[in-house]
Amino acid sequence: MGAGGMLAPASGLLLVLLLALITTPGFYRPEVLALVLFQVGLIGITALGQTAVLLVSGIDLSVGAVVGLTTVIVASCSGGSNGLLGVSVALGLAAGLLVGAVNAGLVLYRRVPPFVATFATFVLVQGAITAWTRGAPAGAIPPGLAPLGTGRLLGVAAPAWLFLGLALLLGALLGRTGFGRRVYATGANRAATALAGIRTGCVIATCYLGCSALGVLAGLINAGYIGYVDARLSRGLDLNSIAASVIGGVALTGGRGRVGQTVAGVVLLAVLLTWLVQLGAGPGAQLVVEGAVILVAVWLRNADWSIRSRRQARGGQGAS
Repeated sequence: MGAGGMLAPASGLLLVLLLALITTPGFYRPEVLALVLFQVGLIGITALGQTAVLLVSGIDLSVGAVVGLTTVIVASCSGGSNGLLGVSVALGLAAGLLVGAVNAGLVLYRRVPPFVATFATFVLVQGAITAWTRGAPAGAIPPGLAPLGTGRLLGVAAPAWLFLGLALLLGALLGRTGFGRRVYATGANRAATALAGIRTGCVIATCYLGCSALGVLAGLINAGYIGYVDARLSRGLDLNSIAASVIGGVALTGGRGRVGQTVAGVVLLAVLLTWLVQLGAGPGAQLVVEGAVILVAVWLRNADWSIRSRRQARGGQGAS
């Protein structure tokens, strides 16, 4: 991992924190910091799934739709009652995994580009959600889900703890297991990896299914936090999950990136978005700033890789 891989998001985070101190001193109030930690957890959990998909040269634009679908299913099936919460969660998980399976099937068997395949499932699922809810907040979430969204441990939001635990788990899985090595190899060169006898299709499908499962978890967290169905609140999570991964240093071309980089990108993005809200910036301004940060992150990452490539080439010439 190059120096730019971690220094860029860390430097960006320090800059945003300094700007927040100067422009919005109220940013450091406990309730605002609690919102930041909630955002870290919600965005972070979806970003972990997105990271796995990006590492195999894919992308998942349906994450936000899975989050909204989970909320709708839980509210509709439970009727706001804890008695049917378990069944509702199981149905939500099944629906989310179905979306992941459709994504994987389109990419692997129909050879549809990941961007097109997952955008199609996003449109399909989001259309179904809008038709069911008629585009308006509705329904009731069982109170048993509230601790998942609003609970705290040692003063830290429960979603942030969940994100930390899952990040450690995924980091160990990718960095210390044979499956992790297969993920990186598939993303770096799928054809060569398949020739080595590795079932790359299973690796890719597992990443898409895992991404959808984490989207379901994010949907449960979101439902527990707001307490009702509002699919509009989850529509930005697909973009945010991609942005956090890319800002941290995960390559869109596959095979490069670490979970630690995603964690850094998640924290930076959560702080940045919360600061923009404190400034009174509208959705349009937030998208402009987010896009600019992504462009800068990609530029810094490519510059870092170019420098390392030149150094490696010089080292190879010296050795010869």
